[in-house]
Amino acid sequence: MNFLNTIPVAITLAAGTAALAGPVVNLAPSQYTDALDGIDNRELVELRGQTLSDKYINFSIMSGSEGDAQEVLYQGTLMTRIVRSHMSGNLHFNYRIMDANPELAGRISHVEIGGFGDFQTRVEFRDDPISTGDEGPFSADRSLDGDIIDFAFDGGLNTADESHYFFAMLDTDTYFEDSALATIYLESGEAVSLIVDSATPGVPTPGSLALLGTAGLIGSRRRR
Repeated sequence: MNFLNTIPVAITLAAGTAALAGPVVNLAPSQYTDALDGIDNRELVELRGQTLSDKYINFSIMSGSEGDAQEVLYQGTLMTRIVRSHMSGNLHFNYRIMDANPELAGRISHVEIGGFGDFQTRVEFRDDPISTGDEGPFSADRSLDGDIIDFAFDGGLNTADESHYFFAMLDTDTYFEDSALATIYLESGEAVSLIVDSATPGVPTPGSLALLGTAGLIGSRRRR
């Protein structure tokens, strides 16, 4: 579990609902939307919350065949940020692709993230003044069983650009742990899978609740 991976920061973030519900999209299992166009964090009070976890996961995507001829096509960092809403108490899972190696020419087409099968899930990306980045995903597609959400970038995300925060707001206030995969795909078809946090159904143990009480005091981060 990652109650120890916390940073005492209060920030404002974004959400989504099934058909359009104001500025966000509620994405049910097997649904697709191409209505992602960004949200200013001042538009929805529910998006404001406390950061519980910031992680920076460095990754490389290699050419398809292994061996001496294999080459690096893309290098960057996947940032994950988990926020607890001040208003609802529910968890928001935010993602950002950043710090790409500008000497490489790979372009990211889409990112699949698992771990949502047990929850109502709302999606969007942030384009408010404090959300750094150049581009957000234009669409999101949820798998039939609801577990995976696929965020796609229109025209690809190249190494000169960083993504805005794109996110999923869940209808749960439970704990979370390293139990899901995020798979980042290039336009040329190569990909890499990374282990990321996901919400875990069930009732936290007393020890977990005690850790949650100290959530604002301890931080950890991984960078290049």
